[in-house]
Amino acid sequence: MRQESKLIRNLGFWDLMAIAIGQIIGAGIMSTTGVAIGMTGTGVVLAFLLSPILTTISIFPSTVLGSAVPATGGPYRYTSRLLGKVPGMIYLLLHITMNISFAQWALSFASYFVSLVSGWDQHIIAIVTLTIFFLTNLVGTKTAANFNKVITLILIGGLAMFVAFGLPKTDFSYVFDPGNLFKNGSFAFISTLALLSSATAGAQCLAEYGGEVKNPGKDIPKAIILSTLGVGVFYVLISMVAAGNLPIEVVADKPLTLVAEKTMPRAAFYIFVIGAALGSTASTINSSFSWVTKPLLVACDDGLLPKSLGKVSKNGVPYKLLTFFYLIGIIPLLIGYDISFITKFVTANSLLSKILVCLALYKLASDRPEILNKSTMKITAKGAKIISVAGISILILLSSSLLLNLPLYVALFIGLLVLFVVIFVKTYGKNVILEDDLLVNYTGAIEN
Repeated sequence: MRQESKLIRNLGFWDLMAIAIGQIIGAGIMSTTGVAIGMTGTGVVLAFLLSPILTTISIFPSTVLGSAVPATGGPYRYTSRLLGKVPGMIYLLLHITMNISFAQWALSFASYFVSLVSGWDQHIIAIVTLTIFFLTNLVGTKTAANFNKVITLILIGGLAMFVAFGLPKTDFSYVFDPGNLFKNGSFAFISTLALLSSATAGAQCLAEYGGEVKNPGKDIPKAIILSTLGVGVFYVLISMVAAGNLPIEVVADKPLTLVAEKTMPRAAFYIFVIGAALGSTASTINSSFSWVTKPLLVACDDGLLPKSLGKVSKNGVPYKLLTFFYLIGIIPLLIGYDISFITKFVTANSLLSKILVCLALYKLASDRPEILNKSTMKITAKGAKIISVAGISILILLSSSLLLNLPLYVALFIGLLVLFVVIFVKTYGKNVILEDDLLVNYTGAIEN
């Protein structure tokens, strides 16, 4: 029996919306806005305006696939079944490296925490925070989803206060001054768009939940699109306040608390830090733990990874894999990497992984167009190909611009990892035959 059959189908539309909004509006806006201002000045406002649109195009292949062939560990299953074992394992590699983001989000949480309680070591706080949410998710996905509903309501309220108090005090002439809009030139603006994809693309994670959603073909694509575009509007308002109340030099690479402290009454400031800053980063860490294991779980069932790693507990949790990703987040914290480096590295890997998903949709449209007829989105094979090509073009532009902002050894490191994966598949996985199970039947899975 495949371990994924032990997952529990108990997530509805509003559970998915809570997970998606928590993932998108969570640590992304809190940890990347200051970095983005440092890269492009007040052009961060235009970047946040364009980013959800570009994100919707680039993750649309996942949306279509999630509607036509909903499956646990969706993107890995799509790439491995449609493109082959090597591309599938390369996707897994990128999935693992991009989830070093656990360290990014934990550090973001810690940076806001010390704005309330000074004198604490941020890396220690980050490690404790990550540990708490790791233990929470060991209990089960439904528990984590319910927790995220509460956190999401709190963080939306906190960010709404940030906008309400800050927008009337924003200097719009400063924000839209051409000299401030593209502070470091057009290339830096494109790199900022790439960076912000980490703040707007969180809903793609829903494609991992196919085996745990009651009505996946309908609810997954609807939740992805509505959450991405809805949160995008909110982001533009937040970025206006962040970039238009203090000089660029002051807020560059800094958390939003600097602006909040200037624009909000003291009591409201504390509510913002506790509800929005801490709540947003907490929601992202929490929701990420609930989906991050799914691709590796399917790979364990496939035999491309040791099957024993994918063992699922009675609570429906692949606890060994969850522990693995917990360690992936802890290691950068122990080494002491700063949040700016982690954010750029993580985002570059995330963008590269999406290229493989776009290629998978193109392959599906070419070889098995009849499957697209099962999609609730009613897209033709030709339309799917056009979407795939558009997504690949955007992703190549964004990922390359971001990689060029990183040291050369980062690209070499990724290249060496890809080479290792190819050798691994040709040796350890050479006798593995992948099932033709795109159309997974989850009707016999446990529901509650």
